[in-house]
Amino acid sequence: MVEEDNERLFRRFVAAMNRGDQEEVLRVWSPEMVHHGRFGTYGRDEVTELMGGFRTAFPDLAFEIEELAADGDRLFVRMTATCTHQQDFQGVRATGRRVRVQVMGQVRIVDGKIVEHYNVMDELHFLNQLGLVPDDLLVTILA
Repeated sequence: MVEEDNERLFRRFVAAMNRGDQEEVLRVWSPEMVHHGRFGTYGRDEVTELMGGFRTAFPDLAFEIEELAADGDRLFVRMTATCTHQQDFQGVRATGRRVRVQVMGQVRIVDGKIVEHYNVMDELHFLNQLGLVPDDLLVTILA
């Protein structure tokens, strides 16, 4: 039963992200939520700020859950993210390009709140679709 409740909570979180409903996202995240990413560990307020900047540049950001598995208080997910680069972001001028990229994640849920989040996105493919990594370089790197 706990695993089913956790899956429902995660789907609620993704639906809120897809709507851009930050208030609902914050209701799902524990105040002590920690996000682990490639460049370090961030608290809830830092993640909120980072996601706000990303959503400004990519306002149609949406996630589609491809696979979701639960094991106790942990969920493992594979999703496809799509978005359009409509505003400048981190020094990169808006390209108007549509991006589709794979995202892998793990969350830990305690007492009906997400308390921990790990995320890995295919950033090289993301940058390639924005035109920042040329196709021939991408093919060379991945060959």
